[in-house]
Amino acid sequence: MRSLIKILIVLGVAAAVVTLVGEGPGYVLVQVGEYTLETTAALAGVALALFLFFGWEIWGLLSTALHAPSRFREARLQRRRRRSLALLEEGTLALERGESERARKLLARGGRYADRPAAFFIGAARAAHQAGEEAAAEEYLGKAQNEVLADDPAATLLRAEMEMEAGRAEHALALLSDLEKKDPDNRQLLRRLLTLYRQVEDWDALMRLLPRARKAGVLSESEAAEQMREARAQRMEQARLAGDGGTVERLWKEASRDERADSRLMAPWIRYLLSENRGQEAERALEQGLKRHWRGELVDLYLALPQAPGSAQELLQRLERWLPDHSRDPHLLTVLAQLAIAARLWGKADRYLEDVAAQENLPAEILLRLAHLFQERQKPDQALACCRRSLTALEGRVPVLAPPEADGQKEGGSAQP
Repeated sequence: MRSLIKILIVLGVAAAVVTLVGEGPGYVLVQVGEYTLETTAALAGVALALFLFFGWEIWGLLSTALHAPSRFREARLQRRRRRSLALLEEGTLALERGESERARKLLARGGRYADRPAAFFIGAARAAHQAGEEAAAEEYLGKAQNEVLADDPAATLLRAEMEMEAGRAEHALALLSDLEKKDPDNRQLLRRLLTLYRQVEDWDALMRLLPRARKAGVLSESEAAEQMREARAQRMEQARLAGDGGTVERLWKEASRDERADSRLMAPWIRYLLSENRGQEAERALEQGLKRHWRGELVDLYLALPQAPGSAQELLQRLERWLPDHSRDPHLLTVLAQLAIAARLWGKADRYLEDVAAQENLPAEILLRLAHLFQERQKPDQALACCRRSLTALEGRVPVLAPPEADGQKEGGSAQP
């Protein structure tokens, strides 16, 4: 098409020249040294047009020949890019489907085609890690770190994740601590640190991190508040068991009103008060906590009050005032049954025990306490039934051991008669 256009242009120029000189032949004289060329103006115009045409074509051919190597290289690069993108897509989908070995091979091959292969090698490292090929994962991570910029955290985050999953929390913490100095607002880093601090039970570090995580959008307001309550409660219990009363009191004072109403914080605080022989203060805190926010688990703490053993009947009457609003709470009913047994009120104790035992989906801890109380009431059948129900409730939480081999039985064979 381009050649046809050029020919038409040349013919148009020739026609124009012929038209211009059509009224007179005219002539063109060219003399070079001893040589002289004389021709008509029309023929000279056509010759000039043809010269321009062929010169144009020759120049185009020469230009194409000169640029051919670079165009060939560009076409080859385009093919490699398309191939690498196809491998990246196939490898990523394979990784999501759980086909770790296939994903590793696809992504590693894609890295050989790609101009910037860091993403391929990081994906290959993750796939190798999922397949249990730790040596290959380390190799790919090394390649990825050689390809990415010095301040890019991707490879370090993946290496820390692998260390965490391998149970090497200290190594992971060292990696993430170094990264935190360089990129403290990285959202993926904050997620990793939240998990890691929980894993190593560094509750102080977790409480310091939670406001940053909420501000960065890693956690919502409610999620951050929930995790703060849990972390504060765990740290209070940790300090209580270590005899660090100062830390317990500081954490309690720093807690908000809503946090203090949470049974997870209330329980270690009341246990701390009891350990410090501050029984009246513990009882007041328990009463106020249950009024603000009922949690059956807190009722168990009434049995730890100093006056509980000597005034079982009086305490029973006080706690029965909660029955109209919480008549189905298994913790309350179990405590009432225990106090009734201590007060030798057998009929009332049996009624509370039967009310609890008739409920479904009881936690294992309640069932074991019921078994003990039924045994005190000399009701072995009910006690055995509660024990069996507790085993069902604990299913999946207790390891099941294989039965021992019969005497005389050898591995791979059977006992001889």
